[in-house]
Amino acid sequence: MTKILSSDSVNILQKDFLQVLLRGNGRDQFNQIIAKEISIKPPSKNLEISSDDKYIFAKNSFDQWSLLYLVEQDYKKILKIVENLNMSDEILASDYSYGQAYFEISGNNKNEFLNKLTNFDLRSKKFPVSTMAQTLIARIDCSIYNLKDKYIITCNKSYEEYFKNRLIDINNLS
Repeated sequence: MTKILSSDSVNILQKDFLQVLLRGNGRDQFNQIIAKEISIKPPSKNLEISSDDKYIFAKNSFDQWSLLYLVEQDYKKILKIVENLNMSDEILASDYSYGQAYFEISGNNKNEFLNKLTNFDLRSKKFPVSTMAQTLIARIDCSIYNLKDKYIITCNKSYEEYFKNRLIDINNLS
């Protein structure tokens, strides 16, 4: 974890999460296979997330899910899970862990801060808790997960420095 910035109204941390991207049909057999490997059920509605202290599980589209591990895991264990999931014809699992950068944004003014970087509507009536979106933030394709009191934002690792610099720039303009 690296602190990017901290103020009275916004806190931004860079996190080291592990991530698995899953493709499948989301039907019973898919859910049963997932249940054997992890303790959280895949969400069934597009852009919905299930989360607990260990995971964020999001349905990105009709046939794609993202699974983020919020607590430190042995990377070999993740690779084994991916291998086990890929034994089924129902699922295609890919490890995205080191291809993504992860940021946690919290604080009372997190929406006002992010609105300077995106046109995405962060109001709760348009972006409710336990949902996710794929949108542009600082002109970068990102996924944003709305957890109760914070956002988790992921972007491609190749944009990591650019994204961090935009977060710092926006803070300096405030």
